[in-house]
Amino acid sequence: MKNRSDKEKTNKKSTLKKIIIIVACVIVLLAAVPFGIYKLAFDPYRGTTDSDVASLSLDDRISVLQAVEDIDYVMKMYRDRHPAWLEENNSRVADVESKYREEIDALNESGVSEISVLEEWQIISRIMHCLYDGHSTVYLNRDDFRYLEDFSQFSEFGLPVMIDGEDYDTVMHRFFEVYQYETESYAKTIFDQKILCCENYLRWCGVDTSDGVTMTFDTGDGNLEDYSYSFVPIDQVTGNGDDSSDEEVKWVYYEIDRENSIGIFTLTSCQYDSEYRNTVKSFFEDVNEAGIEHIILDLRWNGGGSSMVGDEFLKYFDIDGYYGWPSHIRYGSFLLKNPKMYMKNHRQQPQYHGDLYVLTSTRTFSAAMDFTMYIMDNDLGVVVGEPAGNLPDSYGDLLKFTTPNSHLSFSISYKRWFRIDETKTGQPLDPDYPCASQEAMDMAYDLILGR
Repeated sequence: MKNRSDKEKTNKKSTLKKIIIIVACVIVLLAAVPFGIYKLAFDPYRGTTDSDVASLSLDDRISVLQAVEDIDYVMKMYRDRHPAWLEENNSRVADVESKYREEIDALNESGVSEISVLEEWQIISRIMHCLYDGHSTVYLNRDDFRYLEDFSQFSEFGLPVMIDGEDYDTVMHRFFEVYQYETESYAKTIFDQKILCCENYLRWCGVDTSDGVTMTFDTGDGNLEDYSYSFVPIDQVTGNGDDSSDEEVKWVYYEIDRENSIGIFTLTSCQYDSEYRNTVKSFFEDVNEAGIEHIILDLRWNGGGSSMVGDEFLKYFDIDGYYGWPSHIRYGSFLLKNPKMYMKNHRQQPQYHGDLYVLTSTRTFSAAMDFTMYIMDNDLGVVVGEPAGNLPDSYGDLLKFTTPNSHLSFSISYKRWFRIDETKTGQPLDPDYPCASQEAMDMAYDLILGR
């Protein structure tokens, strides 16, 4: 009987163990099914590119069928991920769809069997342009870009009046047709500072660079002079200034003007990391030690990054909290709508009690624009300079993809942001004290010192 009892106990333990395993498997399965559904149907990042894939060169050729496959892939990502496609009566969505059909029809009716990667890039660019979303873009991802061999004439004479025999405005407006932007002032700045000097970008704008390029400058008193250029790697360019100083390579730094009781904090990239947090902390410690009454936050050349940089900076201000922007976030075929919320300020010591002036330019973009909106729309300071490069009511938080054949890189927004101050919905971020960006620091000093 004793042996039978032991055997029964063993059987019971074995049965119990099996039950536990079955229950555990059921629990895991129940948890895994919704997670799997989320990853397959709702996760915005599904199918995104984890690592950079080099694009084919602009002169490489692909079949029309391959080009159509690439274009269709871009449109699929738009329809599957972008919030605009879930918004009712969005006229720009209709414009994108119409432009897509127009370009596909023209390609199919062209009678050619293949096109260049450059031509595909231009086609996709013209389609994406119609949404006017500065974060949904298509670009060439290569490391062999070449630039004008000499930048000296730009420093001496300014912008050219003609490019390879065409008026500057003609080429610039052709660039507008392929570029994805929200404000024309930002697009013009990008054209002047990035497009004119780069061979691939000039070709994107329809300029023939096979024999170099000729720029015509007004050398003064109405005299025009031609300069012909070849293209070289960036490290062989001459006349582009001295980039060796420590200050020019820094992306976050500050100075204390004790004489005028001004602290100047410069941020050229919204990187939220230990270097940024430590620099912010050191800045406010020095501001407190010196009894500084005025802070100038310079965001004039900041192209964006993480919006958390604004929250970190404001922790040192003597405020209880501030409002963040409303947003829509796309998950699959649903939009999660988040209202404007009041956010408690998690104060850090030492606390600052003085004035704040923010400097902006047309290159103040994305998270840097958000940082500025925090301050402007919560009445935490005043803004001096130029309107920011993108709009407070805009799309953002990009997803990265690669076309299957040409390997062009492109990004699609999956969120939409809204202006904190609803009375200014649809308006650009206009400074309280408008001026040219290069004059913004002087104007801020004038305001502080009453000059």
